[in-house]
Amino acid sequence: MKVAIDMKKVISIGECSLNIVIGNDGKPMGSMPGGRVANCAAILARKGFEVTMASEASADPVGDIVVSELSKYGVDTRSLDRFTEGHTPINVFTIDSDGKPATITRYEQYPDECFDIIWPKVEEGDVVLYGGYYSIDHRMRQRLSRFLDHCKEMKAILIYLPGFLPQQEPRVTRVMPAILENLEIADVVITRSIDLKMIFGVDDSETAYHSRIDFYCRSLISIDADKERICYYAGREVSTATIEPTSCRTMIWNSGAIAGVVAAIISNGIQASALDTPSEAVRESILQSAAEFAVEASNNMNENWQYIQ
Repeated sequence: MKVAIDMKKVISIGECSLNIVIGNDGKPMGSMPGGRVANCAAILARKGFEVTMASEASADPVGDIVVSELSKYGVDTRSLDRFTEGHTPINVFTIDSDGKPATITRYEQYPDECFDIIWPKVEEGDVVLYGGYYSIDHRMRQRLSRFLDHCKEMKAILIYLPGFLPQQEPRVTRVMPAILENLEIADVVITRSIDLKMIFGVDDSETAYHSRIDFYCRSLISIDADKERICYYAGREVSTATIEPTSCRTMIWNSGAIAGVVAAIISNGIQASALDTPSEAVRESILQSAAEFAVEASNNMNENWQYIQ
């Protein structure tokens, strides 16, 4: 797909890290940049969308790898700060026989002060993707909140990806106020089953939507790898798309599905106002794109990327 040059851009705000993957035989399988937001940025840039990554990485060899890989896929990294006091995060994944993460060990050393970047210019219709622990980290929360408020004023479309590693914050109650603020300002929320369980204490996406999310944001897209489906909840309406089982076994499919949501919104010219009470046609077009991108990401991305999440 060739993207028109006058289409709106994507601003991705999230962590840049390096994932090291260990197979169930105890042998290293590879290492590549990680983070859902970063992976989504790479997938969209590879498809021809204009994508800017707003984040930080240390000026260390690990940070060099991350920035180089994002740039290789076409992501604009001029809003990615290179700090010197600390190290770029590393996540060590062990994979079970089904190709899914069994354990995750995290190593990080961020500076005490938040990252110092120049935020990209935001225009009406641009998509701002933000999430993970990065969106609730006390180091940058105040600055990010101001930027998101600005994006809302400019009528950009805000997509929130809740969820983070338990090692980053074992007590959800400490960060729940920031999570609720992120939900409230978002036009669309995209969750995984693991996010619903960890943050809201429920397994079922429909229950989570009606009891925890609908009050703050009307549009919820739930990515459920175990049930091999993607659901779009909007008020009392729900639409569902199924995913090929083989695709669900690769960790990259979540990022692919998210990229598909963003691609559909931009390519179809969907405005923020249409996402408050999305029509069936809007829901179906977004889910179709999410499903297609998820499968394509699993099947066609570089082999080294297929275990990144």
